[in-house]
Amino acid sequence: MGCRKEEKFTPCCWDTTKPIEEKLNFKDPLVEIGFGNGDFTVELARRFPEKPILAVDKWHPGVRALVHKCLNQKLNNLYVFNLDANLFVEYLLKPNQVEAFYFNYPDPFFKKRDIKRRLLKTSFLRWVAFKLKDGGKVYIRTDIEDYYNYILEQLEPLKGIFQIERSFDWKLPTTKYEQKALREGRKPLKLLLIKLKTPEGLEDREVEPLRSVKIENYNPQRVYKNLELKDPKRGYFLKVEETYKGEKVDLIETFVGEEGFYQQVFIAVYKSPSGFVVRPKSFAVGVRSLSWAVEELAKLLS
Repeated sequence: MGCRKEEKFTPCCWDTTKPIEEKLNFKDPLVEIGFGNGDFTVELARRFPEKPILAVDKWHPGVRALVHKCLNQKLNNLYVFNLDANLFVEYLLKPNQVEAFYFNYPDPFFKKRDIKRRLLKTSFLRWVAFKLKDGGKVYIRTDIEDYYNYILEQLEPLKGIFQIERSFDWKLPTTKYEQKALREGRKPLKLLLIKLKTPEGLEDREVEPLRSVKIENYNPQRVYKNLELKDPKRGYFLKVEETYKGEKVDLIETFVGEEGFYQQVFIAVYKSPSGFVVRPKSFAVGVRSLSWAVEELAKLLS
C-alpha cells in the first residue's frame, strides 16, 4: 500500500503493521480493482508515470506478486492495497476524486447461490460514481456474456448517472487472463461508463482512529476459535478464526465486517500498568464495525 513521499505511505510497499485511519490523499488517481497477477497494473503505471496508480485486491498471492514487480521495476507511482473493494471504495476514497476505474475480468461467480457475490452490482456502481470526478470513466472487460448482461441490468437504474458505451476504442494493456481467453476462443466484451452526475442519497463514510479498550481483568478462555458475534440492527459481524498465546501479548485473529465487506484483523491483548488493553494489532481500516468488534471482545474478555 502507499502514497506519495510527503504522505505516510510509500510506493509498492504492503505494510501490514500500519492502520489506515484517514482517507487517501491522492490527486486524480487511476484505480484498478481486482488486479490478478498485476501485469495490467504494471503497464498502466508505465504508461502514466505522472499519475498515482492504486491497485486493490483481496488475493494475497497476487498482492505479493505485484509488490515484488513494483519494487523490482522501481515504479514510484504504484500503490498496492490488500483490501476488500467495497471497503476501499466506500471508506478510503474521497468523493469526486478518481479519474478512472478499471475492472478487468472480475469473478463472474457462476453458481446461482453465489451471484449475490458479484462485485459490479447497482449498489457498488453507485459508490463508484460517487467517488469519480465529473466526466470520470469506468472501463470494464469480461469474457462471460452472462456477466456482461448482468452488469447491463445492474446499470439500468444508473442511466442518468452514467453514459453507457458498449465498447471503447482505447487499447488497454492486456492481462494474462485475457490472453488465455483469446486462445480459447472467447472475445472480450467491453463497457465504458462516463460519469454524468453525482448520485444522490449517498453520504460519505468517515474513517476513524482505531479503538483501544482498557479492561481491569482478563479471561482468555471466553474467546475461542469459531466464536461469532453479530449486531443485526447495524449489520456488523465478527468471527474468531484463531487465538494465539504469547509471552507479552495474546492475539485474536478475526474477520470483522458489515454489510457488503469484511477485513481480516489481528486484535491484541497486552498488559498495561492499570490492567490490560484490547486493540487492533495488524493492518486495518478504521471503520465503525471494527470499533464495535473491539468493544465486544473487551466485554467478553473482562
